[in-house]
Amino acid sequence: MPDVLTAYFAERGLALQPLPGLPGAYTCDGLTQPGQTLPYAAGWYYVQEAIAMTAVAAMDPQPGERILDLCAAPGGKALQMAARVGPRGLVVANDFDGGRLVSLSSHIHRLGMTNLVTTQRDGRTADFPSGWFDRVLVDAPCSGEGTLRRRQRSRPWRPHYSQRIRRVQQQLLDRALHWVKPGGTVVYSTCTFAPEENEAVLDTVLGDRATCIPFTLPELRHQPGLTRWQGHTFRADLAHAHRYWPHFNNSGGFFVARLRRHGAGPDGEQAGEAMASPQPETVAPGLPYPTPIPGLWQRFGLPTAMLKDAHGWFTGRRLWLCTAPVEALAALSPLQTWGLAIASPTRHGWKPSTAFLQRFGPAATQNRVDFTHPEQAQGFLRGETQTVSAVVEPGFVHGQYGPFALGCGSYRDGVLRSHIPKAFWCTRL
Repeated sequence: MPDVLTAYFAERGLALQPLPGLPGAYTCDGLTQPGQTLPYAAGWYYVQEAIAMTAVAAMDPQPGERILDLCAAPGGKALQMAARVGPRGLVVANDFDGGRLVSLSSHIHRLGMTNLVTTQRDGRTADFPSGWFDRVLVDAPCSGEGTLRRRQRSRPWRPHYSQRIRRVQQQLLDRALHWVKPGGTVVYSTCTFAPEENEAVLDTVLGDRATCIPFTLPELRHQPGLTRWQGHTFRADLAHAHRYWPHFNNSGGFFVARLRRHGAGPDGEQAGEAMASPQPETVAPGLPYPTPIPGLWQRFGLPTAMLKDAHGWFTGRRLWLCTAPVEALAALSPLQTWGLAIASPTRHGWKPSTAFLQRFGPAATQNRVDFTHPEQAQGFLRGETQTVSAVVEPGFVHGQYGPFALGCGSYRDGVLRSHIPKAFWCTRL
């Protein structure tokens, strides 16, 4: 896919440049609206601050692992980790902010992730099973000093905020060490320079439960973590943490520490006070559903081999596809989303989702509309209804433009109606 993506931008006079030290990451000078391109709408890439990718590099996810992203929204790091653990691995993306989870879910579906589920919990009081995860990421809420240069306008500096948020950061890290298995990895990261929110948090929480261990990103310049600051002495192993300053790599600012848990924590350890806000509602428990889905796979002539080891789940309004085993987790901690939402029930049968067709549509052998003119594809991606000649059966169809899977529409009597959700709309090709 990088070659096809490179060719797409080259045809438009733009060049993708690989980012040193961050495999799979690219910059594109002159691309002023990266979220308004055809490849973006088709789920070929995600837009993210480059230096934030160091957290996943430090995490080093492996195929088949179970990973928790405790403060996941808007989702860039969770999506990266899901790509690296593979279809049999599992990433649980948690966030307390329901609005931010909506955005995260949109990206999950645009990129077609079937091994990523979401939960909506206060990370300080969540009910994940102890020692269940191979790795946990705590990309903690912080004062955000490292993002100053990309803000459109400045905001007042609040000198006491670091002291207040530090307590939350300590509680989140404490729980992460409880949920990761002995010998497992926890990565603690922030986008701030404040030692109160970085080394001071680690020094307070780690004790004999975990050690800060070295990791190497040779292409990126960094400063070691602090062991002394304003009269305070921190534990020596914090020197293995990485501090990234904007002028080092022409990037935002970031702090990353990789931790290894030693052993089981004390019985009954608690995270501290719960938030005053009420716990949000969750979806109803999912019911197992057989795959391939009768009627849906046949509609598009999809090979059933594409669903090897996949699990279907039905939550009342949506049918989900998840390639990772989630039964044990769902029994203990209710899920918001169960992988990829592939269809919803209607009186005429299953309505395929655009996410489903973007992921599996290129393999469709029937009821597929292949656009030959860019104006047709552009209208389809703007949610328009248009007259199109196609050899398909009346009903739901898949729209395809060259290598780009566009998603769901419905066709009858020569008229094609787009069912592309507004979140997937693209205004230009």
